[in-house]
Amino acid sequence: MSVSKVQKLFFRFSYYKNLDLSSPYPSFQARDMTTTHTMHYITKPPCDPKIMTFGAFHTDHMLEVDWTEKMGWSRPQIIPFKSFSIHPFAACLHYAIECFEGAKAYKGPNKTIRTFRLDCNMYRMKQSAKRLSLPDFDGAELQKCIEGLLKVDQDWIPDRPGFSCYIRPTIIATEEALGVRASSRAKLFVVLCPVGPYFPSGLKPVRVFCNTTTIRSAPGGVGGYKVAGNYAPTVMPLKEVQQIGFHQNLWMLPDGLVQEMGVCNLFFFWTNKQGERELVTPQLDGTILPGIVRDSLLELTREMNQFKVIEKKLYIQEVIEAISEGRMIEMFGSGTAVSIQPIEAIGYNDKIYEVKYDPKLNAGELSHKLFDMITEIQTGGKPHKWINVV
Repeated sequence: MSVSKVQKLFFRFSYYKNLDLSSPYPSFQARDMTTTHTMHYITKPPCDPKIMTFGAFHTDHMLEVDWTEKMGWSRPQIIPFKSFSIHPFAACLHYAIECFEGAKAYKGPNKTIRTFRLDCNMYRMKQSAKRLSLPDFDGAELQKCIEGLLKVDQDWIPDRPGFSCYIRPTIIATEEALGVRASSRAKLFVVLCPVGPYFPSGLKPVRVFCNTTTIRSAPGGVGGYKVAGNYAPTVMPLKEVQQIGFHQNLWMLPDGLVQEMGVCNLFFFWTNKQGERELVTPQLDGTILPGIVRDSLLELTREMNQFKVIEKKLYIQEVIEAISEGRMIEMFGSGTAVSIQPIEAIGYNDKIYEVKYDPKLNAGELSHKLFDMITEIQTGGKPHKWINVV
């Protein structure tokens, strides 16, 4: 098959339309999962957004499944939260052969546990694992195991608006030998983290810097996968832009092709040159993470049928032109942790371009509406196709 045909197949949308969570290889099964309850329960932190910050606390238990090339997957275990003993030669430490996911669980009415599109996280994790030659698994079985963990630690899921339980599944290569190759050993584990609202005082617009010297991902690379190696190189550029008064980088290729903002997908709501209102987001070309909130926003806005919703190649020159000509209505990012991230200004080529937003809402009208819609789906009492009640 030619490269052009491969690309044509790879870039066909929607990424999450037909989820196949099965595995051609033997997988662990949720029915075989064992549970060992902790003897030392942790004191839970108060539901204070200044204290319950992202990644600050873990729950009492975790999920663990090991894999070896000879024996395959072990039985899944829910065990007391613990540290790992890992060999200094482990492949994950030297070659970043590891991938992870980020999802959330919420407390709904009558203290029900609600997960938001967790099947999509399972699908994306399977694709990331395959890209790194990590072992495949049945995503539906992992989802059942995670739901079992949520039940064991359900008291850790905050029962307060704006709060949630962050779910972090991870697979790491653990072969005890140096050498760049597929690992013969791996560990899959899932940890939970109670978190407060990303913006304790409500939505808060940010200033972003168009980085013209550093790129996040390149064509043919792994930007479209949630692999560990994508994140470490972004730390230094983030520190640099924060020192000059910006909150995040706007990532793009040297030719100005727009990709992401920080670790968020990007949306641009504007009036095009034909006078039509459009919501535009960069297309999934292999350099952009197929965000689950991104996918959700595309579906919600298409159902509104109030304006055009487009995925396309988008260049920074088009963005600057739309702002300069007064056609940019609003800009925002999306992601699991932040949900919706309004943008108030972008810095490009030594100039600051202000972006419209409603100071009463701390967001644009559309981004604020979408934030409310997503929040209602995640935490409200109504059934929804994206919600699974555990």
